[in-house]
Amino acid sequence: MKNFDIPLSIKSQKEFCDKTNSPHFAPLDGKCYACKSQIYEEKKQGSFFTGVSVDKASTQLITGCPHCYRSYCD
Repeated sequence: MKNFDIPLSIKSQKEFCDKTNSPHFAPLDGKCYACKSQIYEEKKQGSFFTGVSVDKASTQLITGCPHCYRSYCD
């Protein structure tokens, strides 16, 4: 089971970007610029779920919305 915790995910993504010297593309408050959904929250999309878990936020550079698929780096 994936862990979804908005404040912890926001903090984890910032720390990941700082540690890897990567640009921080994800919205600072976690709300997608395009669809306004919280990217760090699990959301049911038909038969599957989308969202950025704490684990993903702490190990991968977030470059787009997991819900509407809008890129943050173009």
